Amino acid sequence: MSKIQDAVVELHGLPGVKGAAVITHDGLMVAASLDEEFTPDVIGGLTSYLLMTTQRSLREGGLGRASQYLLTATHGKTIIVDIEESSLVVLLDQFAELAATRREVQDAAQRIRRASRIA
Repeated sequence: MSKIQDAVVELHGLPGVKGAAVITHDGLMVAASLDEEFTPDVIGGLTSYLLMTTQRSLREGGLGRASQYLLTATHGKTIIVDIEESSLVVLLDQFAELAATRREVQDAAQRIRRASRIA
């Protein structure tokens, strides 16, 4: 396994994490470890669309670029971290402790950044 794949598998093993993936800005899946309920193409497409429209809205509003997103919904949470040419997406259940998970996500994002520069 690659270092990028290792990082998403480690994240997926954390309590409350239902999946993790690295997705290019145009929606292509680079690496993933997802629960069976998730379809990689759907996760990639939705992430790409969400990032594209949010970045455009921020740019038009003169607010600059976002480096991390936290989405909270009725049945889960999502953390998206910008990693230069791609994004780290972590899907959590609604009961997951964000404080405990955020540090692990940031550490994984750093490892993925380093691995993607080397590759």
